[in-house]
Amino acid sequence: MSHYCEVQIELRDEAALVAALARLGFKREVIEVHQTPQTLYGWRNDARAQKAHIIIRRHHVGPAANDLGFERQADGTYRIWVSEYDRNRNGYNDVWLGRLKQAYGIEKTRIEAKKRGYRVSEQKMDDGRVRLVLRR
Repeated sequence: MSHYCEVQIELRDEAALVAALARLGFKREVIEVHQTPQTLYGWRNDARAQKAHIIIRRHHVGPAANDLGFERQADGTYRIWVSEYDRNRNGYNDVWLGRLKQAYGIEKTRIEAKKRGYRVSEQKMDDGRVRLVLRR
């Protein structure tokens, strides 16, 4: 049984986080969003001590995977719960976290720009960066 590792990155906006997860390939219908934290489960369907507000259940994470969870903290940031196994075997490692941060930044910018009346277009650069263009 692999244990969960705690990862803390600056994610605050629930809608942007859900959109970022969708951008990374998770279908919106598999991204659970809860007002109160729910139990995470391991690959044997064993309840873990960790709980989360945003959850992707193990069968959507990868083979022999554990649930992937995002727990909202008192300060509004999210703690990410990812198992050591999934970090090492299913690719939810620092590279994936970097992609999540990039996707979150894009989605957060889109949300804020639309609130201010901007249209947003996106261009993918050859080196993997994304260029956002905001127009009124």
